[in-house]
Amino acid sequence: MAKHRCLVCSQSLDAPGAACRNKICRWSSQARYFTRVDAIALFTDPLEQPIKRFKYDGRKGWSKVFGRLIVGWLEENSDEIADVDLIIGNPTAPDRVPLQHIETIMASAYTEDTLGRWPIADPDSPVLIKKHETKKSASGGVQWKDKLQAAQDHAKAMKFRRSVEGKRILLIDDVFTTGATFHTVGKRLMTEGKATEVRGLVLARVPFGL
Repeated sequence: MAKHRCLVCSQSLDAPGAACRNKICRWSSQARYFTRVDAIALFTDPLEQPIKRFKYDGRKGWSKVFGRLIVGWLEENSDEIADVDLIIGNPTAPDRVPLQHIETIMASAYTEDTLGRWPIADPDSPVLIKKHETKKSASGGVQWKDKLQAAQDHAKAMKFRRSVEGKRILLIDDVFTTGATFHTVGKRLMTEGKATEVRGLVLARVPFGL
């Protein structure tokens, strides 16, 4: 990661204290329904292609690698997440093809946490599910309002299976682009689910310009 980065979205900054070019990072903390999102790496080589092969080609073997990356990040940043009560994945639809990639990653992370140190939700007892597929927005060439609408549709398609009331949640996803999905899912977790806080962790952050 770059030496200087946004404390909200992990985006690279030109200088310490420089304003992030990401729209959502300029919102007030009261308007944004997540505190911050950390990224394990940038969405460039060598991680970009494995994520795409796993997500779009269904190469399941990568899930073990990604699960280990997540648990490794938790170990390295244990002090920062000591107050997290629950770690969940951003749910995908049951009919998603070639696979429910986030659920597969979270199952691997759950298995990799051999000592049960981290409050990763049991894959057999999910906290959130997505009832059906929704329209996706591509990372490039799509206006902010369209990305936000797609994120809102995604969040509306979710269903709570377990209570999150009063919990500080770490929400896991594969890639962060604009933060719209973290905002809309976080809004449901906090307003409907009454979670205390939502933070995020992604495998990779898309740099500006991609």
